[in-house]
Amino acid sequence: MIKTKLYPILLLTLALFVSACSGGSDDSQTENNETQATESTTEASDDVRTIDIIGIDKMKFVVKEEGEMLGTASTVETAQGDSYILLESIDAKPGEKIRIRLTTKSQLPPQAMSHNWVLLNKNADPATFANAATGASDNDYIPSDMSDQIIAHTAMAGGDETVEVTFTAPEETGDYPYLCSFPAHFSAGMKGVLNVQ
Repeated sequence: MIKTKLYPILLLTLALFVSACSGGSDDSQTENNETQATESTTEASDDVRTIDIIGIDKMKFVVKEEGEMLGTASTVETAQGDSYILLESIDAKPGEKIRIRLTTKSQLPPQAMSHNWVLLNKNADPATFANAATGASDNDYIPSDMSDQIIAHTAMAGGDETVEVTFTAPEETGDYPYLCSFPAHFSAGMKGVLNVQ
């Protein structure tokens, strides 16, 4: 009688053991694949220039320090007393791979203060784009009927969030406008130019 009761328990234990062992090998295989993917991404991104941009409550794009290929202007101080360099332009070479990493510094809720970075075609009108964006709240303020004017854009980032986008600078030289499409941010001066030269 005891042997009959133990048999199903032994079978269940054995089945769980076999399942755990085979799951473990899949996990290690997945781990190896993830490591390889990370290494590939790192290797592939070695030729990408990363620009760390900060979006502040004063509705400006700023950077911590002047880079050799960033056109910059005056210093901006936040309400918290942090001092940054106002970012009004970025210099790029034709075909250069660039990663924009945008971090929003804000104590306000995301509905009141979020930022994105949108790079437009050379012939696009940024004011018209910004006006259209106010009606696209359901699409992170990216007007879907104007997607043909966009070269690259990040998602929206609320306070202490970071978003990024990697793109290839246009081959054609010239000035390409960028902006934050959150309502009223463009008109408050959250804009600049990618100078491809």
